[in-house]
Amino acid sequence: MPPLKCLQTFSAVMETGSFAKAAEQLNVTPSAISHQIRMLEDILGKPLFARRNRTVLPTEDAIAYANALGESFTRIAVATSRFASEGSVQRLMLHSAPSLATLWLVPRLGSFRARHPEIDLTLFAGHEPAKLGDDGVMIDIQYNRPVPEACEGVVLCEETIMPLASPAFVARHRLERVEDMGRVPLIHSVRSVVQWDQWVARHAPHVMLARGGMTFDRAYLGLMAARDGLGLMLESNLQAGGMLVAGELVAPFGPLGVTAVAHRVVFRREDRARPQIEAFLAWITEEMAADRARMDGPQRVSRAAP
Repeated sequence: MPPLKCLQTFSAVMETGSFAKAAEQLNVTPSAISHQIRMLEDILGKPLFARRNRTVLPTEDAIAYANALGESFTRIAVATSRFASEGSVQRLMLHSAPSLATLWLVPRLGSFRARHPEIDLTLFAGHEPAKLGDDGVMIDIQYNRPVPEACEGVVLCEETIMPLASPAFVARHRLERVEDMGRVPLIHSVRSVVQWDQWVARHAPHVMLARGGMTFDRAYLGLMAARDGLGLMLESNLQAGGMLVAGELVAPFGPLGVTAVAHRVVFRREDRARPQIEAFLAWITEEMAADRARMDGPQRVSRAAP
């Protein structure tokens, strides 16, 4: 096991790109940084940096080693947060599907912080479900996954998945009827609970869809492409809500959609009474209700103006 001081120094050099900046960050001298790096190189038996004048370039081994260490440092941070949560400050470690985190959750976290300043929140995002409890994560907002047996799942809302596009795209291609979609490029989301063939089977079985188009593995990437006029996107009113309210996207065929329950807040049953979880559940339930009221008021998902 290398000394932790060596590993901390190595991480600082990789982050800053120079011995001098790493020394500044760690409040030590550049010679101390150089000494720690040489010690680590001796332990590993290989060079980690190519030194050129006043700059240092990491070797391929250094890059691979830094990636591996990054995971270890994350686990240390998670463990520290988990055990520190027993103190007076409440800590909530939250995991979420990436698109919901980007499009919906993060823009609203300010209101959660304002309501619960006593809770320090840490957010991770990824497609794979979190290991609740083991990694210190208390809540996982999952997309289209079964709820584990030892857990409880709270449905966020019933989503409507429908065709969406930018107003400029609708005007340029004169999208007025569902028959018009057969001649425009489509945007596909590989993880969506409803795919184009399912929507067409429900609402436009006589339409032959255009081949090709663009495919994304995250909803927010596809929605950004649709917002930029690159195609017609099939996505939910929950994920696209912000862009619909802002007028960046419209539903050219009106609210013709397929309803689905896709997002759930998942937590262990034994953790249900934790104040952090109760606070988060109450907050997100109110936020979802407010969103529904906004979307049901002025018809944000109505047919685009001609």
